[in-house]
Amino acid sequence: MLTRRMFHTRLLAALAAAGLPAPRMALASAGGEDDLLLNRLTFGATAAAREEIARMGREAWLDRQLALPATDPALQDRLARARLRISYPADQDQNGDRWPAMDELRPLAALSADPADLVRLVDWSPGNGMAYDERIRPATEVIAASLIRAVHAEAQLREMVTQFWHDHFNVNALKDEYTAAFFASHDATLRDHALGNFRVLLGEVAQSPAMLYYLNNADSIASPANENFARELLELHTLGAANYLNDRYDDWHSVPGAAEGMALGYLDLDVYEVARAFTGWSVGDGRWLAEGETAPRSGRLNYVARWHDPYQKRFLGREFPPHRGPMEDGNEVLDILARHPGTAAFVCEKLARRFLSDDPPPALVAQLAEVFLAHADAPDQIARVLRALVLSPDFAAPPGKLRRPFEFLAAIYRAAGAEVTADENGFQWQLGRAGWLQHSYGPPTGHPDRIEAWTGSSTLNRYVDMALSALEDWFDGAATSFPAPQDAATVGAFAAQHADALAPGQGTRIGEILAGAFGIDATSPAGELSAEDRQSLARSAVAFAALTPDFLLR
Repeated sequence: MLTRRMFHTRLLAALAAAGLPAPRMALASAGGEDDLLLNRLTFGATAAAREEIARMGREAWLDRQLALPATDPALQDRLARARLRISYPADQDQNGDRWPAMDELRPLAALSADPADLVRLVDWSPGNGMAYDERIRPATEVIAASLIRAVHAEAQLREMVTQFWHDHFNVNALKDEYTAAFFASHDATLRDHALGNFRVLLGEVAQSPAMLYYLNNADSIASPANENFARELLELHTLGAANYLNDRYDDWHSVPGAAEGMALGYLDLDVYEVARAFTGWSVGDGRWLAEGETAPRSGRLNYVARWHDPYQKRFLGREFPPHRGPMEDGNEVLDILARHPGTAAFVCEKLARRFLSDDPPPALVAQLAEVFLAHADAPDQIARVLRALVLSPDFAAPPGKLRRPFEFLAAIYRAAGAEVTADENGFQWQLGRAGWLQHSYGPPTGHPDRIEAWTGSSTLNRYVDMALSALEDWFDGAATSFPAPQDAATVGAFAAQHADALAPGQGTRIGEILAGAFGIDATSPAGELSAEDRQSLARSAVAFAALTPDFLLR
């Protein structure tokens, strides 16, 4: 019988001694182009996905993934059955309102709640006392659901792109109770429009209460306007830092294109004007607005006309007349940005970086930007860009993207056939040790997306920890039971089956190495393994395969 300490010690020794080769060229690998597609466009290849893509063909499989709706009845049923623990001691708030201790498993009710029903979570008035864990509960539910979705969703590409948009339009869901309370609707917005039209998505994000709170626009009033949202809208959401031209031009007249109403890039002056355009875009959270006037308790965008700066504005060289209708200034800013060539290039480069390589070919980015602009009005604009990316010859490049921690964990669970429960959200702490804060990354930049950000010794040690521990009961998050060997006649073949699920073509060698590390003859009958040894050996095979370059890189 193998103890956990023996399991870890022997696996680490085997890893050190293995000397497995570096990742093979994509087209020469055992999984071939099918695995390349699956590992880049899903949270990890599975046996079922391999069968599906082999049956349908890669292009038909891609088109199906792009067409799958955001609503998945099987996934919704799984989420409805999920439970997440909430636990806190008895206490009281500054108003003297008390609450009892709590420790229970609850359904993920906030995922489908009407935002109006969640306004109570940001109400600190007397008589509405509750523990802080109650106030941030919607955010913790979305975090729990994210791993369930990543592992079990049929619409894998939509989930991958939704995660991309979460980094692109980053909101730290746990910044405070305000972002947390309305984070479920922010997440739903990104998922609903993940493959749709960028201008529509941009507009929905600009109206998202979680975003309005996170970047302080919910309190932005004329003279002076708060600049946080305006600056990130330009630098992170649309034009990008490369089009910030303040170091090159002193005033807007000098910027190329400004005279025609489409300046090449933006200056600080543009940031100030955008901030003015979005004054009054607030949240219906019941707040005091003026004597005898409070905001509705809608939990949605609430435009406060009295807070808006109504006077003329100039953005990227285009003149905005004064005293326009409600939200017209902000919406015109979004219209301009969604059609700007700088936005097309910036967004398409980020998409190519996420789904292909850290440094995508400039010619490919230019081609994708052309698709982006040509289909600016199409309801499936983003899907068209992704399709052009995947069907381009560049997409056959060899693996080079390192799976980031969340993807790494989800891919292990998918390959191992785990049932994800996430009933304690313990995985969030484990990922945090590797630098990944699912839906709670502090800076508005979102998680970094280049390999050097994830290859420090401390981070890589956490990858080893996750590979070794992800399938153990104490890790919390998923349950896996490896059945008795059927087709595998020998111990080595049994281990190889599980290793091949993650690193096709490496299983036989991994099985032999592990059998030796465990002191077992690789040719001995697999049926003679005890149930406990079978589980340990299978977990070891998965962990070993997860730490090979073939699995770490996609």
